[in-house]
Amino acid sequence: MIQKRSTWQKTAVREALEATPGFVSAQELYQQLLLQGQKIGLTTVYRALADLAQQGEADALSSADSETKYRSCTTEHHHHLICRRCGVAVEFELPGFEAAAEALAGKEGFTQVSHTIELYGICVNCGVSD
Repeated sequence: MIQKRSTWQKTAVREALEATPGFVSAQELYQQLLLQGQKIGLTTVYRALADLAQQGEADALSSADSETKYRSCTTEHHHHLICRRCGVAVEFELPGFEAAAEALAGKEGFTQVSHTIELYGICVNCGVSD
């Protein structure tokens, strides 16, 4: 993987993403950066988020309205449990799933298998108001 150079803009996007709980769109992050006084373009925010996702420093997922949302994350493989109301996300692992998926793929003749798992629900904080 080619390592892209780090710019102040990418650093600003990374820091803003790390300070944001849950998933956020490029537009939302752009607005946060503007409120912080950062002079940065929306296209630059999109590009920096795409780079961070490609390098494994951010998770990217498509929301129900087909908008890509991003979240700072660990580089180890993991899955997400995401609140449909506030967007808070929790990383989790499914013990045994990786081996089962590889076995199923191998049985069907598939190689280089990858996957993502996102579970959606209502977190405890949002559920309190029900």
